[in-house]
Amino acid sequence: MSARLLRRSRAKSRAASRGLTLLEVLIAVSILTLISVLIYGAFSAISRGRQNAGMLAERYRLARVAMARMSHELGEAYISAHVAITPALNARVTAFLGTAKRVDFDSFAHRRLLKDAHESDQCELSYFTVADPKKQGQLDLARREQIIIDDQPGKGGVSTVLVDDIDSFAIKYLDPLTGLWTETWDSTSPAAQLGRMPLQVQLKLVMKGGPAGDAIRLATKVPINIYSPLAFALK
Repeated sequence: MSARLLRRSRAKSRAASRGLTLLEVLIAVSILTLISVLIYGAFSAISRGRQNAGMLAERYRLARVAMARMSHELGEAYISAHVAITPALNARVTAFLGTAKRVDFDSFAHRRLLKDAHESDQCELSYFTVADPKKQGQLDLARREQIIIDDQPGKGGVSTVLVDDIDSFAIKYLDPLTGLWTETWDSTSPAAQLGRMPLQVQLKLVMKGGPAGDAIRLATKVPINIYSPLAFALK
């Protein structure tokens, strides 16, 4: 009896020493692969979610910064009644020119970035839409600034992209005389609003890149702080 048990014990020891069978190895590898794929998918989804959330937050931040900047600079807009008696001698012309897609104005919103630079807080500014030359079909919101006011409103200066990849940008102007909103304004034309400023400016910005592919929509109304022409010592 003891010899039989000894033979059985030796047979079990030899079977155990042979290790795993090929089928057992394949099953173990398959299970390990499945677990690895599931773990990778979970981490990949989390990474994409974080990346999308970061891009969305950046778009919203860009939209808020752009609206805040336009509101500040438009709020400091002005026109001046100080002109030369002879029109040919006018080297500086202040104006407020606006359409539904573009606005050109003079403002006290310039920031001097270089020490001892011969600049004041006055400048010419513009906001307008422009087609992106590098990306076909993309529309951007641009900002133009000229630190020296000349006799050609809306021209010259340096233009930079304020917001990229927008859907639309719309502007309206509140006429203090009629109390109505209009899509055009021209403080230089006798047939329009000669020598006058709008009481408020309405801005509507629609950007691409919102949640689930939707648009980001922002709107604000900017009061013009200096809506009467500057006329120091003029009576």
